[in-house]
Amino acid sequence: MKNENHYSGFWTVVKRECQILTSRPLYLFTALIFPLFALLFMTTIFGDGMINELPVAIVDEDNSNMSRNITRLCSAVPEIRVTQVLSNTAEARDALLSKDIYGYLIIPDNFESDVKANKNTTLTLCYHYAFLSVGSEVLQGFLNVLRTIVIEPLQQSTDFLGVDNETLESIVSPISISAHPLYNPSLNYTSYLTFPYYWVLFQILILLNIAYSFGNEFNSGNIRDCIAKANGKFITVVLGKMFPYIITFSIIAIFANVMMFDVLDFNLSTNIFSIIVICILFIIATCSISLFIFSIYPNLPIIISFISMFGSLGATFAGVTFPVNAMYPFFEKLSYFFPIRHFVVMTDYLRYESHAFIYYWDHLLILISFNILIILATFILKRKYLKLGIRN
Repeated sequence: MKNENHYSGFWTVVKRECQILTSRPLYLFTALIFPLFALLFMTTIFGDGMINELPVAIVDEDNSNMSRNITRLCSAVPEIRVTQVLSNTAEARDALLSKDIYGYLIIPDNFESDVKANKNTTLTLCYHYAFLSVGSEVLQGFLNVLRTIVIEPLQQSTDFLGVDNETLESIVSPISISAHPLYNPSLNYTSYLTFPYYWVLFQILILLNIAYSFGNEFNSGNIRDCIAKANGKFITVVLGKMFPYIITFSIIAIFANVMMFDVLDFNLSTNIFSIIVICILFIIATCSISLFIFSIYPNLPIIISFISMFGSLGATFAGVTFPVNAMYPFFEKLSYFFPIRHFVVMTDYLRYESHAFIYYWDHLLILISFNILIILATFILKRKYLKLGIRN
């Protein structure tokens, strides 16, 4: 009979929370509509995932046949596109600062005559590196052109000696580099940015939804009715209120993973079921830490601001844009308090290595251990509201 009352109380609280969730547009928007909109947004924002035809300029101070040939070569590589041919560096610098271009190549005066006379000459490359991904693409595009330019003057001389192009390239560049971009051979930005960035945004929504749901109950005094429906069990209140959100977020997680890995064909070395399980564990852990943060200081306006800051910091500690192990040791240790950090580490292994459990098992244990916070939060909230005259 006791267990029946417990289960009946749990489902009564679940039913009550579902009614609240569906009757208030704000709840429905933040828990269902916005996560789906975010999924659509994140899977389309990067286009085809390739950075191509970045605008650059040529500062042609030589105005010779060779300089015009260099301009044509720069327009031929896929990474960059010559949009301006300027006569001085002042114009190029202004265009770079205004972001009309992301780089420019300076061809000095008397460049062609110096090359033909076998004199040393310099081509100066300037590029915007405040944007690391853009800067690296511009640099790569110009380097592809410069390799051709370096060999071209020597070909006229070596042709008389019977030296073929392969031998000439080995003389100019005695060390050949065989580069193999592992796990993302197409150099597609979408495949490795969309997945973690979506979950960084999703975890903020989870944190806010759970905190607001409990905060609205406790601050409005409706918690008394909720406790009554839970047959006086405070833990039933907590689990019953969290259950609809966990189910809703889990369904969205399944849909998001199917969309990314089956429809969009993102790289995945393991089966999709494994990564869905990790996503659900992450959702539960994020709900737990949101409830725990609320229980420490259950003032809704303040705690919403703090949770927003906590979720934003998770974007940094996830290690997507900057490696966590390169941070100061204090911040590296601090990152362990963010579920998103462990989620990103585990999903990276699952996406790129099918048999990598030995590398992430500790992160899995930490992610599961966040569930202990549900018990602590329940104990803290129960004590605080018992002092206000609420009896379970």
